[in-house]
Amino acid sequence: MNYRQLVQYRVSEVGLGCASYWGKKYFSERQAAQVVHRALDQGINYLDTGASYSGGHAEHRLGRILKQISNNKSLVVSSKVGTEVGHFGRLRKDFSWQNIRYSCERSLARLGVEQLSILFLHGPNVEDFNEDTYQALADLKQAGKVSLVGVNSFNPHIIQLTRDSGQFDVLMTDFNVFKPQQIKTLSNTRELGMAVIVAGALGGALYSRPWRHNLSIKNLWYGLRAFKNNRAQLNQAEHFDFLNKHPKYQATQLALAYVLQNKSLSSALVGSTSPQHIQQLAATCGVMLSREYLIKIQQAQQNAGIS
Repeated sequence: MNYRQLVQYRVSEVGLGCASYWGKKYFSERQAAQVVHRALDQGINYLDTGASYSGGHAEHRLGRILKQISNNKSLVVSSKVGTEVGHFGRLRKDFSWQNIRYSCERSLARLGVEQLSILFLHGPNVEDFNEDTYQALADLKQAGKVSLVGVNSFNPHIIQLTRDSGQFDVLMTDFNVFKPQQIKTLSNTRELGMAVIVAGALGGALYSRPWRHNLSIKNLWYGLRAFKNNRAQLNQAEHFDFLNKHPKYQATQLALAYVLQNKSLSSALVGSTSPQHIQQLAATCGVMLSREYLIKIQQAQQNAGIS
């Protein structure tokens, strides 16, 4: 595993996203714990989750798993505030200063930690960038509840507000083979002195043949979510089918290697319900794509109309 600097932390360049199907009740906690333990065995020391993830169950699950880990204080753990699970599982936004404080305290209790390494505002809107928000975050820092604060957003305008405010240490945004335009976003953010965490580093693995051809309940769940949220990327994925033909690496490994070649990011988050897959992804560290392969990816991006 390779490590990069994230302000005062030294984090694994591959982080584990503890969310989605991983945190669902119908995915066994024993299997979820196996994924986390395999990640740690591979040198991954950064775990990310959120208060609303997996219907509000992800933090609880991760907290129970962390209790089994003797050296969990050496881990970098982040969570998010601002998105709440309401009635019938519907998500709602609440970035009031009261909820920021309440949600942070709740995350600490669920995770069983004394301090969050990073607390992100999860998908804030323009009006949420205000003095009450900044003061609530500063108070949490001052109280030792939070070490760093950041914003998780894929919206260019919100990203610009985040950078212009001068109030945040970290930006979490998306970057993958489907999002080459984010390269400039990452570099500009780093130039301003902020750290960058990449979410969605695998692009949902929509190009992966095993994902598309294995009609398991889990893959059906991910497929329906992709159809709802990433229909354009589903159509673009066929241009990246060549990733499945490499003689040595899996398609997801190559897609992750593409992301990791960007030195502006501190860590790239991946999610999986398979310990074996996590081990494969961790082994991607240090893999350098050839110039020929980078050109192939760029050509696929152009053919898909996303360059």
